Amino acid sequence: MKYPLGIQTFAKIREESYLYVDKTETLYDLIHQGEVYFLSRPRRFGKSLLISTLEALFRGQKALFDGLYIADTDYDFATYSVVKLEFSEDEFATADSLRDYIYNAVNDIAERHDIELVKQSYSQRFGELVRKLHNKTGQKVVLLVDEYDKPILNNFNKLVLAEIHQVMSAFYAVIKPLDEHLRFVFITGVSKFAKISVFSGMNSLKDISMNKRYATLCGVTQQELETNFSLAIEQLANHEGMDRAQILAKIKHWYNGYRFHHSADGVYNPYSLLSLCQDQEFLHYWFSTGTPTFLINLIKDQQFDLAEITKVELDDSAFVAMEPGQISPLPVLLQTGYLTIANYHDGLFALDFPNHEVKHAFNRIIIEQFAHTKAGINTQYIRQLASALAQKDVSGFFDTMRIFFANIPFDITLKHEKYYQSLFYAIITLLGYQLEAEVSTNIGRIDCVLQTQNTIYIIEFKLNDSCEAALKQIQDKQYAQKYQHSGKEIVLLGVEFDQDSRNIGEIVEHLVA
Repeated sequence: MKYPLGIQTFAKIREESYLYVDKTETLYDLIHQGEVYFLSRPRRFGKSLLISTLEALFRGQKALFDGLYIADTDYDFATYSVVKLEFSEDEFATADSLRDYIYNAVNDIAERHDIELVKQSYSQRFGELVRKLHNKTGQKVVLLVDEYDKPILNNFNKLVLAEIHQVMSAFYAVIKPLDEHLRFVFITGVSKFAKISVFSGMNSLKDISMNKRYATLCGVTQQELETNFSLAIEQLANHEGMDRAQILAKIKHWYNGYRFHHSADGVYNPYSLLSLCQDQEFLHYWFSTGTPTFLINLIKDQQFDLAEITKVELDDSAFVAMEPGQISPLPVLLQTGYLTIANYHDGLFALDFPNHEVKHAFNRIIIEQFAHTKAGINTQYIRQLASALAQKDVSGFFDTMRIFFANIPFDITLKHEKYYQSLFYAIITLLGYQLEAEVSTNIGRIDCVLQTQNTIYIIEFKLNDSCEAALKQIQDKQYAQKYQHSGKEIVLLGVEFDQDSRNIGEIVEHLVA
């Protein structure tokens, strides 16, 4: 079996007999239901392959679809002129580089069709190309745009962002007047940003990012996994010493869980799944391809408490367009694939990490970035923490924890409490233990509850106060009462943050009888 890792060209996959998961039934429905679409999906989720497949369909390359669903339908495979713009091809460090890319791409397409363009503006030149293509061929034009938002994501929190935003808006504003010349428009991206004319000006555009009908258009469903990857599953089961049911459960735990509608099936990240099948090893494939710097900076700048991820519930406004200069971490984490829909109730969405790969790797990068430790070295300390907890060595546990806090930059003060809470949460998450922050009781809120297999640690942190005062608060407010029937040993921990050493200070523990 040949797995198309890194191959985003539909023709190459089909002509060279790479594995292809047939999505053409959904594409047939898509083409017949409307004409102007936008689809948001995380990176490495098959958006470019989807664009390439649509290109082959509208170029009338019927032979490439032999044996696929759409070949046995009434689709006519008519030939259209296709204008394809792939914004993943450049870094776009300046607004001029974005203008130049559009200008040159339009020129290349015009030359291939022997069309002379006279307009000077990059945006007007694009409109001229579409009109002349339609007039020359007698067929309306198909417009495909891949990774439309890359110029924004590459320049987040940079001074050039406003100018790049303006260039993009001017370009997409030209599309609306071209309606009579366009047969089909499909635009992909990671995020949806407001005040770009493709969204604010195109009334006919249909955003299918959270549409149940198209929720599995990108990604691999459980049924598709078991149907198309049988050989790899069998090989992996033999390699891991598991039966089929066990290995399927492990694959699901690691890589499934993305949901793009609250009642739709979950899907696997295709890049991770293909990598697993090819390498026959469980690794953090998707996360290793890069984490946007702007995302980590956003979490830091807004002092976002990562422990709140599984607590906050959002309404559907979290899924609509964001303002590039006014965004909050949760919608960005959702749109970029670090979070997904975990549950839905009474109009509210609960979010969580989609799977083990993302949860583990995300918290690992948070530790590296927040504690400023070197990549790879944290594993040693994490194992020391796990060993200390297993032995109920509270003193040893906090000795190791101090290593992480010691590397926090001087300009991060202890007043930034959420910064420290997020780091603590990320560390405990990597240990694999259950951690709850700001736990409500009938008379107060517990700072932190950490549960191991046999022990519950109730933790109260104090800044500018003693560890004894923290322990007294736990006892006075009877925080342990909530867990008395858990069947586990309960340990109360008062923890002092020492402002002078900028680290964890004294601790005191008390075993509940």
